[in-house]
Amino acid sequence: MRVGIYTHYAHCDQAYLAARLGQLLLKVGADFSIYSDCAPAKLGLKFDAGITTRKNMRFTDWARDKSVIIWTHVPVAEQILWAKKRKIHTTIAPMWQELRPPFRKALNSAHCVVTMSAECQTLFSEIYKIKSAQLIPFDTGLPIVKKNKPIDPRNVKLFLPWFDRNARCAGGPLIDAIKFFIEHTEDARLDVAITTSQFSPSICKFFRNLGQKTGRLGLIKRAPVPQRPELYAKADLTICPAECDNYGLCALTSITVGTPVLTTAVPPQIDFLHPDENAGLLLTKTDYDENGVIHAVPDYGQFIYLLQHLVHEPRYIQKMNQKTNYNLNSRRNAFEMGWMNVFDA
Repeated sequence: MRVGIYTHYAHCDQAYLAARLGQLLLKVGADFSIYSDCAPAKLGLKFDAGITTRKNMRFTDWARDKSVIIWTHVPVAEQILWAKKRKIHTTIAPMWQELRPPFRKALNSAHCVVTMSAECQTLFSEIYKIKSAQLIPFDTGLPIVKKNKPIDPRNVKLFLPWFDRNARCAGGPLIDAIKFFIEHTEDARLDVAITTSQFSPSICKFFRNLGQKTGRLGLIKRAPVPQRPELYAKADLTICPAECDNYGLCALTSITVGTPVLTTAVPPQIDFLHPDENAGLLLTKTDYDENGVIHAVPDYGQFIYLLQHLVHEPRYIQKMNQKTNYNLNSRRNAFEMGWMNVFDA
């Protein structure tokens, strides 16, 4: 079994999925390699130094000896057909919020299309009629931890993972809502983690100034991927106002390390977050893009209202801690068994 993973290896969900698959392949002792079109980002992972890129090898040369190739994006249909002619098993695990037409021909040409949420499975199988669509829920691979440490009601610790959020929305309603919350909620401290990028100077400046003004906001920059779970674990509550997500990495990471989540009640979050058990879920209006991918239309005023309620009544957060890891072992088994079937194909 020789597995190839073709991905965009940078600070994005594609890279995180590729790394998780690499972790699983290492666990079972399989031969694999990762290919990226562009120069890889330094994520702080064991895979960083071993990425093959287009700069030093053509795709066809890299792929020739593979028995299975997994794309974390939708490739051109010609790549799929080239691989199938050489008896290579082809699998696409697309990031659904990154779909770019035309993609139906490639999806229909692949041996298998992996979906990572129930809504995505419905979209691909019932709307796009992809017969090979197979649901394999994502799993973080992290140790599943349950926390019992009591919450200090005068210092509720909150964490906002801004890692891959588009920092260009620095002037948007979410920023205004966070500013209002920090200025008016003395019993909470918020730590914001952000990945530096060409768009981040303004957002970093905003959070830094807000922290200096209130003394209740900390800014964390350049957190390597392996260190990020610890940031979630230190918090009492993760706030993750997702409008759209591929497979819910931030929320999944949080509940895996024992920290409940406040987010919007849209897929994929609703596949593994349950109100009053491991999360606070804000009901929201929804819309669909031109490809049928669901997006939340969040009311950030309501989001902050719910957050203030949880901070002022921390026993609700403490109660959610008791069931934070609900059903994660079953999810992990489904992830590993599903992908092993793909690898063995």
